Amino acid sequence: MDATRLDDTVALVTGANGDIGSAVATLLEARGATVVRSDIRPPKGAAADDFVTLDVTSEASWAEAVALVEQRHGALDILVNNAGIAPMARLDAMSLEDWRRCQQVNVEGMFLGLKVACDLLARSGPRRPGGASVVNLCSGASDKPSAFSAAYCTSKAAARMLTRVAAVEFATLGKPIRVNSVHPGVVESAMMDDILATFSRIAGGTPVETLRQGVAAGNPMGRFVEPAEVAEAVAFLASSASRYVHGDAIHVDGGYAAS
Repeated sequence: MDATRLDDTVALVTGANGDIGSAVATLLEARGATVVRSDIRPPKGAAADDFVTLDVTSEASWAEAVALVEQRHGALDILVNNAGIAPMARLDAMSLEDWRRCQQVNVEGMFLGLKVACDLLARSGPRRPGGASVVNLCSGASDKPSAFSAAYCTSKAAARMLTRVAAVEFATLGKPIRVNSVHPGVVESAMMDDILATFSRIAGGTPVETLRQGVAAGNPMGRFVEPAEVAEAVAFLASSASRYVHGDAIHVDGGYAAS
């Protein structure tokens, strides 16, 4: 039996409209999972057959989404907390509203997912070796600071600690739920395009292409991360192949965190 397969599992992926979320959902489906995609609004064009609208900052929205998953599929084996935002601003210019919004989406959204989905995950855990799996999308920003991203870096550092606390707590309570995090480096994505454009404006007009080249050159492997590479790490942690990996982090960053 291939332990990396996800046959007969049910997964909920947040932020599924984005580059990473879409790649994760697609790969989990390819590995055999039934995937419920979620985002704050339906995708452009035709929505996926199994899509739920989810505002991760709302406990009521989470409760509705998890109830729909149970109603449709009777279980939840995998939760991927991927939804996130990355506001860029100077510390002395960032509004408190923008700061708080970043913490709400990136940290509180993850907390609410763990809180609301915990019961269904625990009841579904005995279905397979290693139990249910929660994979939290953190970032290299949880390890290394960068200018103009105080809110984002802080939120991702908090998300990493939340992952570790949840792992220890669930084990202490005997809940069959593993919790781990994936830390992508600089990902080739629409979000990163926006970040570089904003950085260029804040930093005095440095051409975006110059910034791209500099960021890539600062990575030991010399390039950006592809969303599909992030998805591979998520799929591993979601599978029974990682059945004894708990409270840990996988960096998909070409060696950035180690450098």
